[in-house]
Amino acid sequence: MHSLSEGRQLTFAELLDQVKAVRRALADVGIGRGSCVASLVGNRPLFFPIVVACLDLGAALLPIGEATDTEATAMLEEAGAAAVITDRQLPIASIRNVPLPDGVRALRLADRPLPPAYGESVVLKLTSGSTDLPRAALANEQHLINDGRHIIDAMGIGSTDVNLTYLPLSHSYAIGNVVMPLLLQGTAVALRQSFSPSQFVHDVDASGATVFPGVPFMFAHIRELSQIDRLPPRLRLLVTAGARIDPATVIWFRDRLNRKVHSFYGSSETGGIAYDDSDDVADPLHVGRAMPETRVEIRGETGAGRIFVAGNAVVSGYAPAGRGDPASPFRDGGFLTGDIGYLDGENRVVLTGRGSPLVNIAGRKVDPAEVERVLAGLPGVVDARVLGVSCARRGQELVAFVVRSHSALTPIAIRQRCAGTLSPYKIPRRIIFIDQLPIDARGKIDRRALEALAADPHDA
Repeated sequence: MHSLSEGRQLTFAELLDQVKAVRRALADVGIGRGSCVASLVGNRPLFFPIVVACLDLGAALLPIGEATDTEATAMLEEAGAAAVITDRQLPIASIRNVPLPDGVRALRLADRPLPPAYGESVVLKLTSGSTDLPRAALANEQHLINDGRHIIDAMGIGSTDVNLTYLPLSHSYAIGNVVMPLLLQGTAVALRQSFSPSQFVHDVDASGATVFPGVPFMFAHIRELSQIDRLPPRLRLLVTAGARIDPATVIWFRDRLNRKVHSFYGSSETGGIAYDDSDDVADPLHVGRAMPETRVEIRGETGAGRIFVAGNAVVSGYAPAGRGDPASPFRDGGFLTGDIGYLDGENRVVLTGRGSPLVNIAGRKVDPAEVERVLAGLPGVVDARVLGVSCARRGQELVAFVVRSHSALTPIAIRQRCAGTLSPYKIPRRIIFIDQLPIDARGKIDRRALEALAADPHDA
């Protein structure tokens, strides 16, 4: 394990010692089978021992990634977490704490009158844009193992590979592509807290990385660094997921750096869905064929439709609701995604859009309704709507249309107030003030009019 941010390496023996320390700390504060434990440690090596210790204890693990203190506290409350492992000072009462390595503590929270029943040895994978538990996918240990096996098999990741990652380890993409290969076969990891394109080649050289799972905006930023004209020979596999990548970026990597950026498609609910293992750059850009032991269907009358996925990595449902909900997307032994696409003549998945309102910000999904609720609660905001618009560097960006009660309210003031509640990537990049929200002939908010406003550079 290479901890690039901390400038140190950990052996598997040291990681095992940390597993024992975490397990002992959780047991000392009364965590047992079925208890919910939240992890809020960021991209640190300790995350891996936390996963193993919770699975070993039979606890339900809720990994929390980028979140403000307000967001994290709300998630702990909603989840009914009995403990949280963190290095942060959260505004939540604890009844006991046990120190862990590197300034991290295991905090025992107050017991709930009706503790949640998630089952044993499960990971609650927060779905895209979620800030509350009803959108947490319940993945048991076998789901995680199956997803890891599929990824290892499809991508040819071996025990001697080194995974370089800047992905939030709490994200489903990182759990399947980084955490599980290490746990299943000892694939080493080179870890850094955040992505810096200028450090990328240095990180590859320093760690001996052979595999790089990233998201489109990372590859776009690497492309913008004109001084990069080579990649270390050991770096043999580049993978992108989380959003559709610009074909021009894929072509640049092939022509300039002699590397294919392979598209991978998955979700929190299903694990990996499809992967492009080919060396060619196709037009239109596809995300490859179905993963091993996975079936992909198109649900629609003709041509493109919603992507349906079935297989042994599809989770059992959401917490606390499961498959019994007739409105649930878990149906027919699988999961009906919110993505729109089709299968081409070679049975490869081509994505064309989404049937849900989520916005993809550099690989992170955001629910505009969540941002709208925060904006509407700010002093001086009369009404607000949030849209996702195309952005060359980040895939999409958030644009907020705000009706204000006085002209003294500025975009800077709005962003500063949002920062106490929303993670940075959820804060709108652009704020456009309007006298009133446009209404269409049906009496609904006119999205086309808002999109036209967003496209007008004079309103940026």
